[in-house]
Amino acid sequence: MSLGFVHACEQNHLNLSVIGGGGVVQLAAGKVVTSPVDPLFVYNFCFGVRLAYDAEGAAAAFRAAGRDYVHVLASPSSRPGLGDDLAGLGYRHVEDQAYRRTAGTGAGAPGLLELGPGDVDAFLEVWRDAWDHDDGAGGREEAYRRRYRDPRSRPVRTGDGGGVLLLFDSGTTTQLCHFAVRRSAQGRGVGRRMLELARGLVPAGRPLWLFTAAGGSADRAAAGAGWDLDHTAADWILDLAT
Repeated sequence: MSLGFVHACEQNHLNLSVIGGGGVVQLAAGKVVTSPVDPLFVYNFCFGVRLAYDAEGAAAAFRAAGRDYVHVLASPSSRPGLGDDLAGLGYRHVEDQAYRRTAGTGAGAPGLLELGPGDVDAFLEVWRDAWDHDDGAGGREEAYRRRYRDPRSRPVRTGDGGGVLLLFDSGTTTQLCHFAVRRSAQGRGVGRRMLELARGLVPAGRPLWLFTAAGGSADRAAAGAGWDLDHTAADWILDLAT
């Protein structure tokens, strides 16, 4: 595990999270990143807490963004023992994230097709089906539309339209995100094959990474596709009084 790679991943994800606006608040130690349109906690996070944690400053930043919670990511860029301190402040540990990495080959990806600006609804239809979301998904679809249309993004689908993913090029790394496989195609190795092929869409040697719930289906698919586990991070959340 390279701390430089951890920092590159976190900066990449910061840039993805604030597409369409958003905010980055510098604390005495660490930063708070908030998305203007996506309420999901993974796009609203505090990270890089190397010194004393500014609980009041973090809470103020989340409230200003209209969030009713504070989410702190305890990763290798944070100081040791941060999780214990957060637990003492009433935060609850909700999930662990597995950060898996591979490298681009630039060899192409037979079976994966790049999507154009007019294909966003088809992309969203697969995502909706995969995660059993209703139309609009509580406002989150607007965030997906903005990320899809960002010039740093490269949306891709399988030839039969059974799976989609988005590659986000930022800084020195490419993040694979918004990975979805139709429910009718799940359990058939489609996701693993997509992850195997995705390397060919990235220039040779360029770091390609994803993060997902540790031990979940996407994590298992990435492991099966030969992606290495680089590091893990813990999600700590505190509900704010309304």
